[in-house]
Amino acid sequence: MPFPVNYISRCLPIVPYTHEDFPKLRILAKLLSAKFLHREIREKGGAYGSGAKIGGGIFSFFSYRDPNFEGTLSAFENSVQWALDGKFSDQDIEEAKLSVFAEVDKPISPSNRGMSYFTQGVTDDMRQTNRDGLFSVTRDDIIHVARTYLASQDVPNSIAVLGPANDLTSNDSSWTIRRESLG
Repeated sequence: MPFPVNYISRCLPIVPYTHEDFPKLRILAKLLSAKFLHREIREKGGAYGSGAKIGGGIFSFFSYRDPNFEGTLSAFENSVQWALDGKFSDQDIEEAKLSVFAEVDKPISPSNRGMSYFTQGVTDDMRQTNRDGLFSVTRDDIIHVARTYLASQDVPNSIAVLGPANDLTSNDSSWTIRRESLG
């Protein structure tokens, strides 16, 4: 694409909302976003934004308006190792929990509550079970889900990039390249 910067995402399959590991993965995503990816991709790499998120059975790493394609892909990988090595404090975990609870505990309009139930089958009891699971997330839980869902070589993953041509994708036949023009 004729952009001077990249929009990058790496996605991996994870468990559904009702699985006991979902709250652990949610805390992991927030922890990676705030304590690793922001520093490495935004502050050091110059991207406009970056992070990790979960939803719809997918764990996603992302960056946008990112001038540092290869550095960002490395940061995605390095963030997993950072989590596996437990290079975060108990205070970091508490801050991640508070940030997630700010999202979980915000008021939900009746129409959105009904839509969530209609489209995803999420009931109030499921929401409460998930909320309870968030409280109990520990350091060991975070390391476990990072190892199980993000570091396992058996887990398929996909990387998508919108941006200018680069040497890495041009010279590697494992990438599928589509050239598009705007206009």
